Amino acid sequence: MVRGLVAGVAASLLLGACATTTGSAPIGDSGGLIDRYDEAALRSIVQELGYSFVDSDVSGSGKPFMTVEAGDELSFRIMGESCEGEGDAKVCAGVQLSTQFGETGDADFDAVMAAANRTLRPAKLFRIDSGLAYERYLIMDGGVSRENLKTNISVFVEVLEAISGQLFG
Repeated sequence: MVRGLVAGVAASLLLGACATTTGSAPIGDSGGLIDRYDEAALRSIVQELGYSFVDSDVSGSGKPFMTVEAGDELSFRIMGESCEGEGDAKVCAGVQLSTQFGETGDADFDAVMAAANRTLRPAKLFRIDSGLAYERYLIMDGGVSRENLKTNISVFVEVLEAISGQLFG
C-alpha cells in the first residue's frame, strides 16, 4: 500500500512538473528563473521600475542591447554578454548594465572614480576618451529570479543617480 501511495505521489509530481515546464514558458525562463538576456523579461522589469524603454538593437559585434531612460536626464544600456550561437539561436548568459558620463563641469572625475571603485564592489567606473564609464555585469548562469534582476537594475540606477549628482551637482 505504501509503495502504491509513493508511486502515485511520484507520478503526480512528475505529471505536475511536466505540465508546468512545457507550453508557453518564455525563452530564457527556466523554472521561474531568467537564465539569459531575454528582451521581453527585461523590458517588463524596466517598465515595472518606472523607467522608459527607448529602443533595442544589435551591436556591431552581434550582441543584443536595449537603451533605457531612468528619469529625465539619465539613460543606460542593457547588453547581452557571454553570447554563443548565431542569429535567432544566439544565447547570451550574461547582462552588462552600462552608461557613460561626458567630462563637463568642475567635478574631479578621478576623485569620484577612485572613491566609487573603493566602495562599489559589484560595479566599476573607469576612464574613457570622453569621460567616465560605469558598468555592472550580471551573471545569469543557472538563472536568477526576476526579483533579483529587478533589484540589480534598481541598485545600478541608484548608484547612477549618486554618481551623476557627484559629477554634475
